Amino acid sequence: MKFTEFIHKYKKMRELPLYLISGNEHFLKKQILTEIKKRFISEGGTKQGLVEFNIKDTGSNIENTKGSALSFNDILDEVRTISMFGKYKLVIAENDDVFLNRHQDKLLKYIKSPSKVNCLVLDVPSIDKRTKLAKALDNKHGILIECHKLYDRPAPWEQDKPEYDSELARWAVMHAKSYKKIMNLKTAFCLLEKTGNNLAIMDKQIDVLSIYVGDRKEITIEDIQKLLGLSHREKLFNLLDTISMKDTVLAIKAAKKMFDLGMENERKNVTYDEKSIAIVIVSSIHKRMKDLWKAVSILDKGGSKEDILGKISVRRPFIDKFIKQARNFTGEEMPAKWEYMLEADLLCKTSRLQSPLIIEQLITKLCA
Repeated sequence: MKFTEFIHKYKKMRELPLYLISGNEHFLKKQILTEIKKRFISEGGTKQGLVEFNIKDTGSNIENTKGSALSFNDILDEVRTISMFGKYKLVIAENDDVFLNRHQDKLLKYIKSPSKVNCLVLDVPSIDKRTKLAKALDNKHGILIECHKLYDRPAPWEQDKPEYDSELARWAVMHAKSYKKIMNLKTAFCLLEKTGNNLAIMDKQIDVLSIYVGDRKEITIEDIQKLLGLSHREKLFNLLDTISMKDTVLAIKAAKKMFDLGMENERKNVTYDEKSIAIVIVSSIHKRMKDLWKAVSILDKGGSKEDILGKISVRRPFIDKFIKQARNFTGEEMPAKWEYMLEADLLCKTSRLQSPLIIEQLITKLCA
């Protein structure tokens, strides 16, 4: 069962004797552990009845993080022992991949004859879903919860969905409710464009936004832009949009901001090197103009919106704006625009001219 499905169903599920949490997204795992602990306390458990092991493999020995020797039997003995405090025990073993690999048979026996009262939670990096253990977790005797990295764009099997409708955006919408706020998918997409796909950072920003909006229930795109400003990607898109609309003044201002504030590279590091920024700008303009030229050609032949969507990589939510931009150009002027871009690319890489000046001259020629 995936994380999102489990979170939706957990409050209506009966308590199970075993929860196996698998995956590499630690923030999601912490969310699940928090929910399980909340339920444990609300249903009669106490802090003294919560037993946690954090396991590490030291080569020849298995220890908990406090340095004491530990065996898998210690964990099973703990979960089989009646609680002296509260109604039942909650036993959590984190980083339990070592024990899981070595003692799957013991765990299978436990699933067949589990504690009738206590609950065991195992946190592991991964599990082969073809194993007997994974198949035994049938949501009756135990459950496997998968916490993998969330897609920040529509998943490969969801290509018909708009760009903003991704697993990560849906998680942000759901997570905002824990701060008693709401946001829609487009707002969530705007947030992840600024924060990246790190859930811990997104959580902190949602927390800050919830304070920023005060008593108002909804977090909006305007709130995000006022508080967090424009992302590097948005700044580049704004530049491309202003050039596509042939707005010379706004385009030059947008380019100047990019040189002043820096640009983010593939590794999420911000560079202020003007030559590097100029090369990226020219490359991005080249791709946009290439797509616009294709659209101009399709429209000139009487093509439709669907024809453009089928031949150009533009998302459906942005197609009307893209067509409006394409109508600013004609097929006759495009070859000259192409020459301007090739010239600018060569100047950026070989000339001693200042890079911002090269880009300003290119923008002026493209918008003419």
